[in-house]
Amino acid sequence: MKFEVSAIALGCIALLSGCGGGSGGSGNGGLDQTMTFPLPFAGQAMIGVPPNTATATLTATASSGATVTYTSNTPTICSVSGDQLSLLKAGECSVTATQAGSNGYAPVSQRQIIVVPKNPQVVAKFPNPGWQPVGAAPVQLAASFNSGLPVTFTSKTPNVCSVSGTTMTTLADGMCTVTAQQAGNDVYAATAVDRNIPVGTEKPAMLNFASGYKDNTSTKEGLLGHLGNQWWCQQCDIAVPGDGSSLTFTTSFDSAPQPSDWNYNSASFWMFGAGILDASDLYSPDGTYQFGVKASALSDPSKPKGAQIDIQSGLHFNLAQNPEWFGAANNKFNVELTLGHFNLNKVDAKGNACAVTLQATVQPAAAAAADYSIGLKDQFTISQTCDLTGLDLWDELQHYPVVKLRFTAVQPNAQVANASGKYVTQFKLTGPIYFQ
Repeated sequence: MKFEVSAIALGCIALLSGCGGGSGGSGNGGLDQTMTFPLPFAGQAMIGVPPNTATATLTATASSGATVTYTSNTPTICSVSGDQLSLLKAGECSVTATQAGSNGYAPVSQRQIIVVPKNPQVVAKFPNPGWQPVGAAPVQLAASFNSGLPVTFTSKTPNVCSVSGTTMTTLADGMCTVTAQQAGNDVYAATAVDRNIPVGTEKPAMLNFASGYKDNTSTKEGLLGHLGNQWWCQQCDIAVPGDGSSLTFTTSFDSAPQPSDWNYNSASFWMFGAGILDASDLYSPDGTYQFGVKASALSDPSKPKGAQIDIQSGLHFNLAQNPEWFGAANNKFNVELTLGHFNLNKVDAKGNACAVTLQATVQPAAAAAADYSIGLKDQFTISQTCDLTGLDLWDELQHYPVVKLRFTAVQPNAQVANASGKYVTQFKLTGPIYFQ
């Protein structure tokens, strides 16, 4: 049975009257005997998560070698059965070990006091609903802690938002702060967690995915990749100017590409999130298919990778297309977000675990550079579940970092050739790519 260690117990081991110990002597008609009573739980008190109970074996010994018995002086805090001590709830547990005297030895007893703190509560789920307009439909709040105990919600900013039960209502521009509170019980300590929710004109902080470009293999935050990095496409190219202000990805066909062509889907490039700067973080150690991030690369919490969404509600970027592609029958492009949520039971032939992916399809308004804003909650959908069930898009974004961003043409340009007779599909990104 596994229990969480909640705190270091405060023990009391002595033969002093203040600690409840003592020894019989010749006045009792027998030889003095001593007792050793090691601290139960090896110095660590813990409370089992109900309905389980934390137990320890009591191991007091008397110098006479005779049998020792145990009694709980605080039966509502801890109970004793034979030599088994069970912690029932937080408080001060007092246990007495007694040797009644035998074979010419006087009785002896000793008491242990163990202060058992409450287990801490940790938030298991409290998704931030993200930016809300003033006067929007009431927002349903949901939160849970590891205790499983009921949660109450309050507003710390009643001029900006009000809370009634599990419903939040926006009232004015500003930052709404909602508190999820749990009062605790005999096992768990009380706790409270805040969420800041921007309302109206209030904006969340900008979260950069790529603030600029170092060269044609990396952004300022992470690695770049495209099929031309591999053997799939000899006519794919990423170009980055010296000032790193933009990225231009081009794929070119000598004749109109057809779905049966082996490189038909080569109009695709991607970038990896912050901290993913080394090929050792990527799929496939042979370097052939560096399309995703390894689960193992995200397992060290001291080295965070990717972009973790908090209250940001949209993805923002500036993009231009070449006129020929924009003039084609289908000039839409997809934006994919790969999350650091893996199904380790679903792996490919190279041992790479499947990662949950989101996708949005964008209809461009013009070939010229334009600013795009894609709503995370209302325009993206989960395009790859990796056979995981019960997924909620906003929960996924709140709990797992975005580790990869991919742009791909829904269909490459196959209708409008340029002056050189080439069928070109080109993306040009200028400035940062960020969540806000």
